[in-house]
Amino acid sequence: MWLLVVCVGALLFCGGADGGAAARTKTPGSDASTDASKSEVRNNAASLLYDLLGSEKDVSKILIIRRRPARVTRVIKAISKTAGDGQDQLDALAHDDKTLNLHAIQLPPGETATRDAIRKTKEHELLLSWGAKFDMNLLLSQTDALDYGSHLAKIAAENSTSPEQEREFHALDVALSALYVRVVADIRAVPAK
Repeated sequence: MWLLVVCVGALLFCGGADGGAAARTKTPGSDASTDASKSEVRNNAASLLYDLLGSEKDVSKILIIRRRPARVTRVIKAISKTAGDGQDQLDALAHDDKTLNLHAIQLPPGETATRDAIRKTKEHELLLSWGAKFDMNLLLSQTDALDYGSHLAKIAAENSTSPEQEREFHALDVALSALYVRVVADIRAVPAK
């Protein structure tokens, strides 16, 4: 008898005899909280993307101090141009939609410290390498950035509040993915030494 009372009580507590259908019914304002959550995800992804593009638009400056083969130079310049254009696109989107916040990175301190450590390690590797090893280190760093940027753009597109924003973020995803494929092909062409 005691077990039956506990089971009936648990059933009522967990949503009633209908298996919780009442709990699954939309409550007023649930669409607003979903929209707010989507906007928060979009803003966070867009902010991370904006920050990444800001760094990537300057990657071609390394070519000022290190002359590289034409194929490496072309892809690095393409990355810089795409990143600069992408950052301009995000600025325009934020200008047109005041809810698009490009400064909502919200990273925990451990993630921020880890990112700084990775950046310093990569800078060190680049500064201390020459020739084909430099090319490989530079191109590998770009695969990481392009893959991450592409996924950020995809998440921002999936959580966009307007079809125009979705198209713009999707276009960035496609552009960064295409550059990723190009960089991987260039890595395969770097002579092994």
